[in-house]
Amino acid sequence: MILSHLALGFVTSYIGYTPPSMLNITASKICIENNRKIAYQFALGASVIVLIQVLLAVLLSSFLKEYPQIITWVKKIAIFVFAIISATFIYKGLSKSKQKENKPIRNGFFFGLSLSSVNMFAIPFFAVAHSSFVMHGWAMSGLVCTSVFGLGTVLGTFAILSSYLFLAQKFENKLIEYSKYFTILIGVITGFIAIYSAVKLYF
Repeated sequence: MILSHLALGFVTSYIGYTPPSMLNITASKICIENNRKIAYQFALGASVIVLIQVLLAVLLSSFLKEYPQIITWVKKIAIFVFAIISATFIYKGLSKSKQKENKPIRNGFFFGLSLSSVNMFAIPFFAVAHSSFVMHGWAMSGLVCTSVFGLGTVLGTFAILSSYLFLAQKFENKLIEYSKYFTILIGVITGFIAIYSAVKLYF
């Protein structure tokens, strides 16, 4: 049972973070523009935050039936945050030609912590996912089972980010030419997520 929670958490986060997103595109960008060490530090920092998000999600999931507006409230904040991030990244990407060089990232771990922290959509995602697993009898909501599930999501997140880093290293020569567009791409992705989420929430 414990191993099944670990595997379930791993698969959930791996699949959830597989589509191009702010985190995995940023990890690839760091790998190309800085170095692999900083990129893996970023991946580790981003993955650690996922554990906190999962624990918050499980805590919130117990209130979903009585207070469903909690998830709506979190989604509204997430839409606002992602809209700001989108505008910031697109602005930086478009004005990048005026910059002489990229500022090196000194501590990838803390950068991963901070960027993953603003990804508030992870909380409702894991809340709904975990609630569904419990409802179908695939998971239990006890402290030990929840902790193991959370550990699985951390491993899954680090695994998918590492997969993006592996691809970035393998195709580094081709990607370097287009790395200047990565910032704009991150802005477009986060903007799409914000718009799509707003449409689903209000229409």
